[in-house]
Amino acid sequence: MPEGLLIEDLHLSVRAPASRPVLSGVGLSVAPGEFVALVGASGSGKTMTALAVLGLLPPQIQAGSGSISLGGTDLLRASGAELNRLRGGRIGMLYQQPKRMFNPRMTIGSHLAEPLKLHRGLRGRQAREQALGLLADAGFDDPARIARAYPHQLSGGMAQRAMLAVAMAGQPELLLADEPTSALDKVLERQILELIDNQRRRHGLGVLYITHDLATVSAFADRVVVMDAGCVQEEGPARTVLGAPRTACARELLEACALTRRRIAAAGEPGPSRDILALHGVTKRFAKGRGARPALDNVSLSLREGEILGVLGQSGSGKSTLARLLVDVEAPDRGSIARTLSRADGRNDDGGAGSGVPGTEVQLVFQEPHDAFDPRMKLFASLEAPLRRQRACTADERRDRIHQAVRDVELEPGMLDRYPSQCSGGQLQRLTIARALLLDPAVLICDEATSALDAVTQRKVLDLLLRLHRDRRLSLIMISHDMNVIRYMSHRVAVLYQGALVELAGTADFFANPQHRHSKELVAAARAHPTACAAPVACSDLAACAHRGSGRLGTTRLLELVTSPDS
Repeated sequence: MPEGLLIEDLHLSVRAPASRPVLSGVGLSVAPGEFVALVGASGSGKTMTALAVLGLLPPQIQAGSGSISLGGTDLLRASGAELNRLRGGRIGMLYQQPKRMFNPRMTIGSHLAEPLKLHRGLRGRQAREQALGLLADAGFDDPARIARAYPHQLSGGMAQRAMLAVAMAGQPELLLADEPTSALDKVLERQILELIDNQRRRHGLGVLYITHDLATVSAFADRVVVMDAGCVQEEGPARTVLGAPRTACARELLEACALTRRRIAAAGEPGPSRDILALHGVTKRFAKGRGARPALDNVSLSLREGEILGVLGQSGSGKSTLARLLVDVEAPDRGSIARTLSRADGRNDDGGAGSGVPGTEVQLVFQEPHDAFDPRMKLFASLEAPLRRQRACTADERRDRIHQAVRDVELEPGMLDRYPSQCSGGQLQRLTIARALLLDPAVLICDEATSALDAVTQRKVLDLLLRLHRDRRLSLIMISHDMNVIRYMSHRVAVLYQGALVELAGTADFFANPQHRHSKELVAAARAHPTACAAPVACSDLAACAHRGSGRLGTTRLLELVTSPDS
């Protein structure tokens, strides 16, 4: 029987001259068939732990003392050739930003063919059949079409599912999953997690699952490991750690989850106001040919001045296409977009689709922060670029504005001397918000702006956006698959399904009584989980609720407890 993954007393640090610890004495294990959740705030060291297991540490990071072994194989001392055989073979990998891991010149089918050939010796027809089967298992209705597609032709959620298929191609004994469902809606998240769990049970697959989603942890994890500041702060069975956390960082994650859910529709309904953005019968197609579905199909929708509009939908429903149209990155094939925008300096700008007017008045916070920064430029230069183009302030004024914007998103200006690769995903996500605010826009479009953040950081960013909305009279479009984010922020909710607008309602009305079939599915998926405990639990203690006799907690019971007045 293989020993599984064992990490003992692992120390990592930044190389001299700026030597500082990254991980300090980290120890954890994943037995065959065990699901271990590694949780913690952004920058706590979760991803660095996974990269150390894979032998993919950045060049500026060096390993000190400690050991990492898989089934008796010493991973820290393995040669490059040995690690290449392990990666994609005995170790499968799921990344937080899947599109960054794909070669943009290769089809998804070609990506699948490589591990099938290298690790299982399959070629030709056998490899093609296995590739289609893996894509079908990952939730694709048309595996043949996806196999022919290139990464840029997939939405964020579709790319994540394709990466899962690639990770499972080598029939691994250990799966490292770094926030694999952060870009997925709740329906797809459930499908992916069920697939991972089925593989775990069927093949004895060990899973190290990095996440900040406590509901996910409760439903699937056997054990939970909590990290903070590069150290393991707490570990144990899921019901113990989540039911009676001993450390402040674990309690903070639970409390942040509870506060986000409590503030339902706290923004309230805005008063009557004019429309500042309006789509009239907008259609946008990317795929051509018979049977090709448009990305957006005859969508009519408006944003009111001072409003926060939530846009919900599954992966591939057209949410990001809507954002790209509103910032003039794409132009509609049919229909029109009318804009009547008020700038922070009091000037009004009117324009139609394709006019180029909203280049500064409408700003977009990107879904994938790593793709929003030039990896060759330091962060200060990336933030300074839009101010340089405006030529409206001196170098000192630009520096002051950038430093203030960075402080507004709970970061220190000192980090602006880094490159993007030296930052966590959560830090980069906050920096995209800071850059978007530098030009004082009238409208901020947040495309999954908090999907990569832990619960604590997410709450801080959402509260920051609410403060900016109030203080700057900023109008917001919150594009998300996270029902809690939409409920927390929005005045109205628009639901997209297969490119069509299927429902538009006030937030309270929508969550109380969704009308469209797809809306009902989304609300139901957020309320419950198929693996949640079915038995009623009278006790007010999280630890009293066990999932199928294991250390797991039912999602429904967890959410009831963290949203109760006494939690």
